Amino acid sequence: MNRRIIRTAPVTPGAVPTAAVWTFRERIERAGEHRLWTGTADKGTTPVHYHDNIRYPARPLAWLLHHGTEPVGLVKAGCGVNLCVHGPHLTDDVTRQRERILYALLHGVTLAGPCTAGLHDLAEYGYVRPTGKTECRGCANARRNPTTHHEDQEGALAA
Repeated sequence: MNRRIIRTAPVTPGAVPTAAVWTFRERIERAGEHRLWTGTADKGTTPVHYHDNIRYPARPLAWLLHHGTEPVGLVKAGCGVNLCVHGPHLTDDVTRQRERILYALLHGVTLAGPCTAGLHDLAEYGYVRPTGKTECRGCANARRNPTTHHEDQEGALAA
């Protein structure tokens, strides 16, 4: 399928045309507790909605329709089903951070202060593995992507 995309539209309150919302809803199929995306998916796992040659990311659009607010950061299906766009199953950066903090509190782990490398604040980058071990997402990302550089407190690159 070859489409000429004019632009990728922002998904903000009031910016999505009503016709796009209705065509979006037509591409959702109920499967148990999930709402699965039946439209186009980039790389097979990222739901994308096209309306009038404009590309709308489907999960942020579903978030907006469910919550009435713009999501913060990347929107993911918290249920683990790749093509699920059911509003209650979606998480944004703020939701995931809140869940990590709650998980840590329930398991008696404190996510505060610097990570073991001393480069990141665990309140922002910390998470707890099911084993109970505290990890730093900032350091993990830097290990996976060698082009990512750590910055020290003053903003200069750390050696």
